[in-house]
Amino acid sequence: MGKIAEALKANLKEIAQSDARALREIDNELRKASAPIQPNDALKGRGQLDLLLGGGSFEKQTVSTLKKLCRENKIKGYSKLKKPELCKELKKNGITPPPPPLESFSKKALIQIIKQLTS
Repeated sequence: MGKIAEALKANLKEIAQSDARALREIDNELRKASAPIQPNDALKGRGQLDLLLGGGSFEKQTVSTLKKLCRENKIKGYSKLKKPELCKELKKNGITPPPPPLESFSKKALIQIIKQLTS
């Protein structure tokens, strides 16, 4: 029984080390993904990023984002408006909708965007 126990112990130790390596690799990838993206030479200005994120829509934005847009564009009387009215007001004033928020993208879509940004 001693040899079997030692073999099992060695096997478990090897599995634990393998798992630890895999977890470190995952942790490194998450850190890279969480780090602020520094645009490379291929990414010139906000226009390229907007193209990657797709067309914007006021309806996909949060109310706080819509109110921020109103404030930035000096639109008055927006504070008590609800989302549909904020969207109409922004459209009426000719404001261009920002790209969709990153939270609205799937993980797969975000990975594709990051690959395009870093290539």
